[in-house]
Amino acid sequence: MQIMNLGKILKDVLWNLTAFRTLNALPDSVIFVNSDGEIKQFNKKAQQVLGLNYDESIIKFNEIIKDGMNILRNSADSAKPVLACVSKSGAEFYVEINASNKFGGYLVIIRDITKLTKEIDNDDKTRRFNNEKNAMLAMLEDDIKSPISSIHGFSKGLLDGLGGELTEKQAKYVQIISNNSHDLYVFMSKFLQFSKAESSIYQSDYHNCDITETLKSVASEYEGIIKSKNLEFDIDGNSLEKRNVNIDLPSVKEAFKNILEVAIQMTESGYISVKLNHPDEDRCAKYGIEPEKSLSFVEITVTNTATIPEEEKRYLCEPYAQLEKGKKNLLRALSLGSASIMIKRAKGLFDVYSDTNGTRFTMVLPVEKR
Repeated sequence: MQIMNLGKILKDVLWNLTAFRTLNALPDSVIFVNSDGEIKQFNKKAQQVLGLNYDESIIKFNEIIKDGMNILRNSADSAKPVLACVSKSGAEFYVEINASNKFGGYLVIIRDITKLTKEIDNDDKTRRFNNEKNAMLAMLEDDIKSPISSIHGFSKGLLDGLGGELTEKQAKYVQIISNNSHDLYVFMSKFLQFSKAESSIYQSDYHNCDITETLKSVASEYEGIIKSKNLEFDIDGNSLEKRNVNIDLPSVKEAFKNILEVAIQMTESGYISVKLNHPDEDRCAKYGIEPEKSLSFVEITVTNTATIPEEEKRYLCEPYAQLEKGKKNLLRALSLGSASIMIKRAKGLFDVYSDTNGTRFTMVLPVEKR
């Protein structure tokens, strides 16, 4: 018995003189649990976090950590950290436990992740709040846009002489009202579209269609502005083997509209082209598509002769980040941000590339019913 007591004393001395000093400097709690589930040694961080005290004769690990010994065995057997719950003075918080078999028991590293779980909880609350806010804006779309539309309509009517002839000064002011109300209507349309795309109430709507004819129909809405800017324009779908597709039609049409609008707005001279094809081998590798399934996807590329400056590329599809950089390109960021979200909702991929030769907007979409 004396030999056993002497061995224990020497073991404690060794712990205190060597490991203990080092372990006290660690940011995480470190404890040793014997095979009977008793906590035998611990560092200063464990005292602070877990409320351990050497004055207590026997401290059971299961009394501090719910189902503690099973968690230790699971962590030691899998060599992976395990999430656990600490019960301390009536309060509970979460920790990450990493255990290994040492000295006939378990050497345990415990990391307090309370802050992390709070951040995750806060992120979840923020996400729910944003969804509710976006859903509310989407439901109020008509209520917001209708008054703006009325202001623009009546101001145009006044300029057309509906209420009698205006003086030069009156006409100048009404023209300002008309222009500003039009700009506000366009901005609110894009802002509300982005809010709806982000919201939880957005509903996918899959239909069969001829993808080439669908895009030509969308592009026909912009013939006037394309001609007014003297731009060359064409849509080429001759490379497609499968033109009849099953897609989230509203999402794809709105995304294509936004991309086309941005391309037209950017381009002062030259051309805009739209090409449809199935992704080739290089594209399949880039987008993670199995080459033998390339016919199940359509690649839609909108190319123009305008270049996006390097400093503007980073936040092309991120209106929130763009707002921090200034309002200059906010409308473009809303349009491309909405397009990006809607393409993702359609299970597709969106990519923008720009160099000295121009800019290329690429959509890759699955086109078969899943």
